[in-house]
Amino acid sequence: MKKNLSCLAIFIAVFVFIFSSCKKDNTDDPPATVKTGYVTGKVIAKNGTTPIPNASIFVDADGEIYITKSTLDGSFTLQAPIGEQVLNIQTGGGNIFRAQYPVSIAENQTTTVPSGTLKLLQADSLAYIHGLYDNIQVLIQDSLGYSVHEIFVSDLSNLSLLETFGAIFLNCGKQGVMDSIKYQNLLTYVQNGGSLYASDWAVEYLTGDGNYKSTGHAHEPYGIKATCPNGLPGGFIADSTLCTTKSGPATMVNNAQIVAQDLIDYLGINTINIEYDLGAWEVIELIDIPWEILIQDNNTYGPLAARIYPAPSPNKSIQRMLDQGWVTICHIPPGNPANAHTITISVNALPAHLAHGDFVGSCESVGYGGVIYYTTFHNEVQHNISNDVQHILQYFILNM
Repeated sequence: MKKNLSCLAIFIAVFVFIFSSCKKDNTDDPPATVKTGYVTGKVIAKNGTTPIPNASIFVDADGEIYITKSTLDGSFTLQAPIGEQVLNIQTGGGNIFRAQYPVSIAENQTTTVPSGTLKLLQADSLAYIHGLYDNIQVLIQDSLGYSVHEIFVSDLSNLSLLETFGAIFLNCGKQGVMDSIKYQNLLTYVQNGGSLYASDWAVEYLTGDGNYKSTGHAHEPYGIKATCPNGLPGGFIADSTLCTTKSGPATMVNNAQIVAQDLIDYLGINTINIEYDLGAWEVIELIDIPWEILIQDNNTYGPLAARIYPAPSPNKSIQRMLDQGWVTICHIPPGNPANAHTITISVNALPAHLAHGDFVGSCESVGYGGVIYYTTFHNEVQHNISNDVQHILQYFILNM
């Protein structure tokens, strides 16, 4: 099996080289000879109640993708070829959350999938590290119904363990000491396709904690205070691209601008109020490419949330999904390259997609690396967050 997968990896590399620059000649519209019908339904989380907005719903017909997005309440209507089809439901490109459901589509008819049927399932393992001031695992488990495993700061020394998880959530207020091996493992983990979420003080996992506290008590201030652009020592993200200081006061930030269109589509709003109930939260003093600002306070505090797609490892990042029989690709609609979609497909369907001009990897990043989300706010211990903030955090969970 391993030998076959290695051969498959070589096969993919060759096809990526040959076809990644190919152009499609046909158009967005289905050919006149293709008879189509409609399927409608509602996408929900595994808990059976939470609607999933902006999910990708598609049918793969021999490399031709018929795709739509779910609305704010999770509902959708998709036009697709008639016959027995497989309905794919995915978020975040489908590498962690995806599901498939059989559906029968009749010509010019609408097939309605019964309510409660279309659950977005978990296709990969998740992990979190406990924090004194955050517990995003509660949202993962309670508001969405997915499973997540606890690991510890000491486990970051074990790269093999980290790579058994599709995403790792780093809660604010870590307990434990980082070192160069742990930082390098986090970088390698993301380069190999894993994703990270870090909240507030958990930026220390990314840019460094200085490995220096006055007594080792997590509540006490650092003996060395970060100043920008000279951040604390350590980390694997350059301080010249992201630098923060623990200088935010307890406050309410009103009408912060949501910048990222995918986040706007998920929430249905373009501004948000965020409460910081405790002082000393991390203010982003400096941010630069390749970071992308997601939420911005245009009045006082600047960026409040951001993401980055670190450069991937070309050799290892694809193997884990191949082992599971899946591969993430960038699907380029015929004649409409600006509307490309990141989706996950069976490896058996890959040759047809490569021949159509699609390529292996995410549309958002060149290659097969993961994503890092960072927020200065979080799901704090008292659970006293607004519905909008909870929905933002759900978006980050589902789009790792």
